[in-house]
Amino acid sequence: MAGLLSGFYSFARLPTARAAEPPTPLIVAGVADSQCGQWASLLAPILADELQYASPFPLTTTTGWDGVTGANLFETQQEQALPPAGVIAPGTAILAALAGDSRVHYDYQRWVPTFLSHQPTVVVGKAALHRSVASILKGQPLRVGVSRYTGPELPTLLALDLLGLRPLPLPGFGTAEAALQALRAGTVDVIQLPFDVDFSGRMAALQEEGFLPLFSNALPNSLFLRQGLPLDFTTVFAQERHRAPNALLYQAWAATATATAIKAGLMLPILSLPATVAQWRHACQKAAATHDLRVHAREENQIMLTGTVCASTYATMMPDLSVILALRRWLAFNMPRWRDTAARPLSPAAAQQHAD
Repeated sequence: MAGLLSGFYSFARLPTARAAEPPTPLIVAGVADSQCGQWASLLAPILADELQYASPFPLTTTTGWDGVTGANLFETQQEQALPPAGVIAPGTAILAALAGDSRVHYDYQRWVPTFLSHQPTVVVGKAALHRSVASILKGQPLRVGVSRYTGPELPTLLALDLLGLRPLPLPGFGTAEAALQALRAGTVDVIQLPFDVDFSGRMAALQEEGFLPLFSNALPNSLFLRQGLPLDFTTVFAQERHRAPNALLYQAWAATATATAIKAGLMLPILSLPATVAQWRHACQKAAATHDLRVHAREENQIMLTGTVCASTYATMMPDLSVILALRRWLAFNMPRWRDTAARPLSPAAAQQHAD
């Protein structure tokens, strides 16, 4: 009994002992003013307080637009005597891993999620799908403005392919402003926009010019569907094809769409003790309820996910190996064709069809 009480006393005193030591850093997969950087600066002091540290978590920011550099750093520093406490990374780092990007030297499936900030995307085009974009374009590929072939627009390409609309990605449109300009100029037929605070104003202006939201890259149970988000892709597919999607590429769409929607996620190393994971998850739940985080989420039109919802959302980004291989085969088959088609100038007849 004395030993049991002694062990209990030691466990109860753990937070006090922990507070005497400074916390190890959080790796931020982005610069200070990135989405991850902003969330990190808000989370670090609150989590340190909830976990009873005397000072906020130091933040180690990194360069790179998609979080791969920071995720690689988190992986390599796990070998240190005092490894980083966790990584705050965007879903694009997971997207790169799913697509088989050669820069990736980490296994995101060995991370433990404790906090996610979520915001879906919307696909916008000139004609509604029920009017048959394919027939309107008379067999021509559907030109899609993207940042790069395996960038955040990847779920849009998968969705359009599943609908049989022959997407042809045109890279180089890395911002919403660049994509909007290309859409209005007729350079592309379809673009992807974030469902952020600017979406309503942008969409109102676009609708006056004849553009419509085609679908959202969101799962059917998305909380954003109660907040004015256009119809989710799964519902639109069922309307167009009169059946539920069930192909491996649909599961790949779900994984990539979820990854694209994650603006910032706080993950721990896989070898974290269960008690440590429980403490962090509880701390993240408390942090998500604070005024500062709620205001930031509202200002960015994002939803914070913690607890079981966080874990289940992260699990969507960990499909079976067969799904990942199907996605990579699809990319390997299509990317040479996309490059070849984009390199060839349109014939005068085809150019006129797109203009019409």
